[in-house]
Amino acid sequence: MKASDVTVVGAGPVGLLLACELALQGVRTTVLERLTTQADTIKAHMISGRTYEMLAMRGLGPAIDAASDEEAARLAWPVRGSTGHFAGLFRLDGLPLVMLTQQGLERILEARALDLGVRIRRGVEVTDLDLGSEFVVGCDGGRSTVRKLAGFDFPGSGPTLTGYQAIADVDGDLPRGWHRTPSGVFASGPLRGRIMLIDFAGPPADREVTRESLEAALRRVSGHDVRITNVHTATVWTDNTRQATTYRRGGVLLAGDAAHVHSPFGGQGLNLGLQDALNLGWKLATGDSDLIDTYTSERHPVAERVLRNTMAQVALTRPDPQSRELHALFADLLDLPDVRTKVSAMVQGTDIRYETGCDHPLAGTFVPGLDLADGKGTSVVLDGLEAVIRPDGYLSRIG
Repeated sequence: MKASDVTVVGAGPVGLLLACELALQGVRTTVLERLTTQADTIKAHMISGRTYEMLAMRGLGPAIDAASDEEAARLAWPVRGSTGHFAGLFRLDGLPLVMLTQQGLERILEARALDLGVRIRRGVEVTDLDLGSEFVVGCDGGRSTVRKLAGFDFPGSGPTLTGYQAIADVDGDLPRGWHRTPSGVFASGPLRGRIMLIDFAGPPADREVTRESLEAALRRVSGHDVRITNVHTATVWTDNTRQATTYRRGGVLLAGDAAHVHSPFGGQGLNLGLQDALNLGWKLATGDSDLIDTYTSERHPVAERVLRNTMAQVALTRPDPQSRELHALFADLLDLPDVRTKVSAMVQGTDIRYETGCDHPLAGTFVPGLDLADGKGTSVVLDGLEAVIRPDGYLSRIG
């Protein structure tokens, strides 16, 4: 690959991680970002245990641990050891979640990218794809300009609900935790002042969240006589569910929300995008077209499964009588160890296995505990057999 090499559009966590991965391989990378400063809107506030393992193998564990400890001080009650939920059913097993806001992760990744020599240009609006690089990667979110300019198909289903997430000062008695009501769902905490609402009356009329509109939605959905006196940060979201049919068109690729959007049920979106970046970075650095094509073949099915399970969670959470009975039935099923294990692995992505052409049952699976901070693969001995580990921590061959 020539020296001028990859332009990443979007300086969110996915774009920054991808830039770090490319820089580790010696690829000269520029990141373009429309915003002049980091967005402070509330977004994801945890990463999965598997994502933590993957970032730790790049040497980011200590920085994440320190940031997580700082975030823990802002909690209204402790959540360490939590493994997440499925449609509000907090019964999953497996790797614990790690408390880390999206903004905190962005700061860690931006510092690492700059240390690796990545050029980050903020306040740049991309209007065409003639950016002077061999490859352009759209990491610019669900409304991706790169995806639209390159002509990717983005089929799926439109929004049916309105969700809110906010940090606000609430005057009145609002019970903590996740609650289903005749109008939808509301949750309070674990961050101090955090509220989450799901209103099944229909999609939002617009994306602006005012104190008045948030208070009205909270009172309507929760059924509690509360007042919001101040909104520190707020966002609106939906269950719009779409996926690009391919993640590559020639020299243009997509990662993260630019490639797939879905409701935030289960907290899977940020993890999905970060793992896209870890899969794509080392492949793109080789310049090998056939290897780069395996990015779509490996990651597209993973995202497709996330889209399906988030749609299922929306269906389980609806307030109508039929959905309530379905939710109760699913709660009973999660009491079965085999069902709970399967659903937990699906949400956390711990059961991902890529096709490698090797028949060994471990081939294509992730190997935790590796030190791959240099972005290179390695060879290890497993069960007395030589195993080849890819730069993203997955076994490509054993025996």
